Amino acid sequence: MTLEKAIVFFTLFGVAVSSYASYITLDEAALDDIYSQPSFGDMPIDIRIEEAHEIVAPDLLDITTRDQVSQLFGMHTGSLLTVNFYYIDTISICGSTVSTSIVGCGEYFGNDFVVESNFADSFYGSELLAHELGHNLGLPHIFGQYLMNPSLNNNTTITEAEVARIRQSPLVQSFDGLYWINIKPVLIVKELVNVTEPKTWLLFFIMVIAVVSGHRRSKLVLN
Repeated sequence: MTLEKAIVFFTLFGVAVSSYASYITLDEAALDDIYSQPSFGDMPIDIRIEEAHEIVAPDLLDITTRDQVSQLFGMHTGSLLTVNFYYIDTISICGSTVSTSIVGCGEYFGNDFVVESNFADSFYGSELLAHELGHNLGLPHIFGQYLMNPSLNNNTTITEAEVARIRQSPLVQSFDGLYWINIKPVLIVKELVNVTEPKTWLLFFIMVIAVVSGHRRSKLVLN
């Protein structure tokens, strides 16, 4: 099993964020669109998001060594057919590559990958998540205007040859003509959040405001 990375050039974003709290953010509809584009024909793959999980591991919020990556992926929760999306603050290593431009790292033929929360919540968020999921499904990097380009490029194209390879992955489950992949978001935190009753009411009103604003993304702040 090897590790594959997603790289972004900071010149595209300006100054990199140096301090923030990790959180879960993903757009399920956008991921569904990527894995049901025309190259999938009449057999699209549904991305099904399971209930989020939280792990207290402060030493893994900022990953700088291969051992930390292995330790994180060793915390896999749920079925082996469920992919874990880990959300942390920063990652600067994937496989043998060390770089501050790395924003995600995924197992090549596996069921785990990790991303930086702020980039998962950026304009490139769905591309980043779909790219790392692609590695789990057995897709290597290819250069060009494709999802699996080594650097984020605002393109989510998956070729028919890649689709054929995806369909061979055991992570793609099927029944009665339907195809899907189970995803469990996993948040890495410094400590568990202790929400008192007044805070609970405050969170309720914040959620109401978020719904009224029509924000499409599912953004869950746990730390």
